[in-house]
Amino acid sequence: MPTQPRVVSDELNVPIAPISLDVPVPDAAFAEIDALSASNFRPDLLTLKPVPASIAVPSANLRHGPGTIYDLAGEVTAGTELTLLAISGDWYRAARSDGSIVWVMGELLAVNQTAASLLSEATDIPAPPPPKIATVVEPNLNLRDGPATAYVGMTKLDANVQLDLLGQYNDWLQVQAPNGQQGWVNGNFLSMLPGVLERIPVLTAIPDPNPARVGTLRDGGVNLRQGPGTAYARVTKLGANIQLDLLGRYADWFKVQTPDGKTGWVSNELVAVSDYVARRVALVRDIPALPKPKPVAVATGRSTPVRGAAPAPAPAPAAAAGSLVDFALQYVGSRYVWGAVGPKSFDCSGFTQYVYKQYGLNLPHSSGGQYNTKYGAIINSPSSLQPGDIVFFVNTYRKGISHVGIYIGGGNVVQAMSPALGLGVANIGSGYWQKHYYSAIRPAL
Repeated sequence: MPTQPRVVSDELNVPIAPISLDVPVPDAAFAEIDALSASNFRPDLLTLKPVPASIAVPSANLRHGPGTIYDLAGEVTAGTELTLLAISGDWYRAARSDGSIVWVMGELLAVNQTAASLLSEATDIPAPPPPKIATVVEPNLNLRDGPATAYVGMTKLDANVQLDLLGQYNDWLQVQAPNGQQGWVNGNFLSMLPGVLERIPVLTAIPDPNPARVGTLRDGGVNLRQGPGTAYARVTKLGANIQLDLLGRYADWFKVQTPDGKTGWVSNELVAVSDYVARRVALVRDIPALPKPKPVAVATGRSTPVRGAAPAPAPAPAAAAGSLVDFALQYVGSRYVWGAVGPKSFDCSGFTQYVYKQYGLNLPHSSGGQYNTKYGAIINSPSSLQPGDIVFFVNTYRKGISHVGIYIGGGNVVQAMSPALGLGVANIGSGYWQKHYYSAIRPAL
């Protein structure tokens, strides 16, 4: 045998092995391998295998395709086993234990990521179904809070509005409007693509159209008053968590009955009650009359005017706000009539015009026209308001300054609100009025 050359070092003797070069090998070199028995060859080992996986979250949706635009194929709980067959983006095509084929999002699974990454790309992806939407075909379609005309209408929908379809019950469809509000409409007034209705879930449970009209006080020390406003006398104080029967509503107040039979009014902001129940509380129109204000002596010796009496001369500035508020509150419960300036009916600017005229201030019959520094000083911050200030609101029934009332203290404004509500009291801290509050004028009385 030839002797291999050696490299001599002071530290180590290393044999120099033959270097393998990339030289063509004759077929004969593989003869020994070729002679192996065919039974030892396993082509099945070379194919990709399905990958076992299980649901790793408390619950997961299975779908008919790789995306949330596909319909639900079922809902499964943690630990449910699936067999992954193919992949498409973040979704896996999988087989359930009963052999049915579904799709599941990868982040919901407990799976060997290395094995899953070797799955082939899915080729048999179903076409996306048409979206679950419908279009309103007639104007002023009622959006109700249940599937029948016995339920309360919440708003009216314009023609051509597109609605997301959530469920169905008989001829009614549960929908979501573009502003996010959910409710029910009669399906006969909608148009949709073929095959959409059949994919909308059929609901078996619907809301009770006649729920108990009850609410619970949020806090203790709440005043039960004789009428819907802080100007009314207190009946008693109520404790927290008392359950109240809701007998009626007016503006921002509920007429209630306590467990011991006392009847009175509380601010709706102090009562925990669902919107669904609150909508069913009847609107009260016969508001209790406020007690007659005590006459206020002025320099002329005359008293504060009362309804139907001749107006008194303007009182001194220090007394003007208090007597003016008492005078204005006597008209709570009066009708709202567009263009009316009293004394039996008013619109919003007609009411302020009438009241301030009794105290020597001649305002125009226009909410926008009354917002003028020639009638007093501008008060921008609601925290700076004083009783007797003229309060202005914007973008109510039209753009710009469109509504006006009289501040009476405690955040409350007496105002001619609408034909349905008439003349009443509302709090500028509540949602609607807070949103539309603009500014105020402190009149120069």
